[in-house]
Parts: sequence; C-alpha cells; structure tokens
Amino acid sequence: MLPVLFSITLGVSWAPFALAAAALAVGAWQARAARQAGEKKPLPVFVTWSVGSFAVFYLAVRALDGQNLFSLVRPIVVPLHTYGLLIATAFLVGLWLAGRGARRQGLDGERVQDLTFWILIAGMVGSRILFIVVNWDDYAKDPVSVFYFWKGGLVFYGGFLGAVLVSYVYMKKHGMPFLAYADVLIPSVSIGHAIGRLGCFAAGCCWGGACDAHFALAARFPPEALAYQSQLAQHLISAGAPTTLPIHPTQLYESLGELVIFTVLTLWRSRKRIDGELLALWLILYAPLRSLVESFRGDEERGRVFNFLGAWAKKAWWNLSTSGLISVGILAAGLALFIWLRRRVATPGEAAAASA
Repeated sequence: MLPVLFSITLGVSWAPFALAAAALAVGAWQARAARQAGEKKPLPVFVTWSVGSFAVFYLAVRALDGQNLFSLVRPIVVPLHTYGLLIATAFLVGLWLAGRGARRQGLDGERVQDLTFWILIAGMVGSRILFIVVNWDDYAKDPVSVFYFWKGGLVFYGGFLGAVLVSYVYMKKHGMPFLAYADVLIPSVSIGHAIGRLGCFAAGCCWGGACDAHFALAARFPPEALAYQSQLAQHLISAGAPTTLPIHPTQLYESLGELVIFTVLTLWRSRKRIDGELLALWLILYAPLRSLVESFRGDEERGRVFNFLGAWAKKAWWNLSTSGLISVGILAAGLALFIWLRRRVATPGEAAAASA
C-alpha cells in the first residue's frame, strides 16, 4: 500500500503562475478540439475552459494542502495520491484506446475523445453519489467529507450508470449510433477499471474480508488505511496494532478479472457480427466477476440491500450488497441484449438497424 506516491512543493511566488499555465494549456486543448469539431468561434471555449480549470486546480490544491483558501504565507505542499494518479492514468489510457479504436472502425475519433471527458465527469460524480447514498449516515455527520474523493469512496456501478446516461444523451445529440460507439468505448472501460483498482489497493479502500494468515495473497494494511480504521472500529484489532488482520486483496482480484475481460473483448472484436456485441459481452462477463469479488469483500460500509430489516439480516447470505444486487440487473441486461442482437443478425435486412 502506498497512499501518497510523493509530494510537490509549490513556492508562494510562482504557484499561481504554474496553475495558470496548466489552466491555459487545458483551455488551448479544448479550443483546438472545438475547432476541429467545426466550431467557428473557439475563443469562448478557450476562455471558459481556462477560467474553469484554474478554479478547479486552485481549489484542489488548497484542499490537498489543507491551507485556508486565501492564505499565501507558506509554500504549498501538494501530496500526489497514488489513487488519484492511477485514476488519471486509467482515464488517459482509456482515452487513447477509445480514440484509436474509433478511427480503426471508421468512426469519429475526435467526437469520442470529446465524449470521454464527459464520461469522466459523469463517472466520478455518479460513483461518488452512489457511495454517499449508501453511506449517508456517515456523511451527514461531516458533509464537507463528501468532496474528499482522493481518499476513495467511489462505487463503480454508480459511475458506470452515470457514464451510460451521459453517453446516450451526447450520442443522440450528435447523431452517433449508440451501439457502434459503445463497442469502441467498452474495452477502455475494462482496462481503465483494471488500472483504477490498483489505485484502490494503494489507497486501502474496497478491501476484502479476513483470510488465513498463510494464504499466499493475503494483504495487511497499515494504520492510515481505511481497512485498518474499519477493523479498529469493529474491535477486530486493538489500538496500536501494526497492521490489519490478513485480508483478501479484492482490489487485485477485480483488477486481474477486468484485465482478462479486456483481453476477451479485444479478441472478440475481430469476430463480432453486429454492433453492440462487445457491450453485451462485457455486461455478461463483468456482472459475475463483480458478484464473485463481492463475496470476498469485507468493507460492510459499502452497504447491503436488506440491512433495514435489522441486525439478524446483516450477515445473511441472501442480503446482497448494493453492487451485488446491481450485478443481477447488469447480467440480465447483458443476456437480453446479446439474445436480441443475435436475433437481429438472424433476421435478413435488420442487422444495420441494431446499430442505431
């Protein structure tokens, strides 16, 4: 576990200029993308993105450093959290793969890259919202912690559902066939998720349940990890214990599983018969993987569907976690989509209509 990879110290005299330069770079990139997309007046795009990016960068730096928003009395120390860096890496890898895949399929790569930005925003917001909903009792006590996203606290399915909704709206607005572009994007989701779970392992979130101390893959997390704090609160370990009890590295299980799914999707791409197959295949493969991983999870903070029935239901086998229940729906949707697409292929003249 390595929650903070390293820290960057920004001098009082030049820190604002560094942030401004980064914001201008983002504005220039978006203005370039807007011009290539046919926008005749890219200047408003440049100004909006530059100003907005500077505000986001400034607030993020202040939040990470812990200083008062308007205090400039000492250098700013910004810890670069491994979790955040791996999430950023996942996004960039997914962005590159999606753009490349779109161009190979004769689709609009620029539109895909523009869409991935909105997918990132929708994914982060959706995954955070679902986690907050599940753990509202905790966040109600400290509402400001809602914004501490760098400490973990995201539910993948919330992000996935948010990304699907935003993608559908975006594609409908720009006349992009949903299933064709979904097949381009879904391998990026898989490899991005695999990388992101490594960030979860580094942050010590999404941890597993206790396992045998002699288990070769057993993980032990230090006091700063959420897993340690959870076990301490449940009196599973005593104050001052050097690490958690041995637990399953569920983050690595899921990361490996998503890597396998990514490989399957990549191999299937050359043999698919109709648009939408890769999306259906991912739904069919990921739902059982997630359900299996859920059975090894130990973070009860993620919530269970029937906890409202009382203490007797909390450990019951039928009391699925929130993600476990969603997995049932995801699997059903994947099977239904796959069967529907196969029937379309079997019906002459209707295969093209399935891509719309």
